[in-house]
Amino acid sequence: MTRRLAFVATVAAMILAVSSPAMAFQHDRVHNPVLHWALDIATLAIVVAPIWTALLWGRGQNKWLLVGLIGIVQVPVAILGFSPSASSLFAGTGLFFGLAITAAAIVYTRRATRLERAEAADAQAAEGE
Repeated sequence: MTRRLAFVATVAAMILAVSSPAMAFQHDRVHNPVLHWALDIATLAIVVAPIWTALLWGRGQNKWLLVGLIGIVQVPVAILGFSPSASSLFAGTGLFFGLAITAAAIVYTRRATRLERAEAADAQAAEGE
């Protein structure tokens, strides 16, 4: 688990390091084809990272429900990422709300996982008695 977390954190840091200088979500004015290609890849990685994370770490049928929910949330992120922005305010607001939704989803998921683990532990304790 620690190696997986270290790998994901390293890849995320690399993606952010590449995408931050030119702002991956507003890179439509980048004229260097190699840099533009790299920023397209970074944007795509940012858009699909929550989906493949849910696929790798999820279990059972709830995994697909979570993937669907994340997919619905990520569609506006992809639109912001791959279309020229009308204004910096619009793009910044969209990115802020995307980050807020992501943070809320992480908090909710962690709480739900804690509750599931507690219920499973209670069920095991009840069986053992």
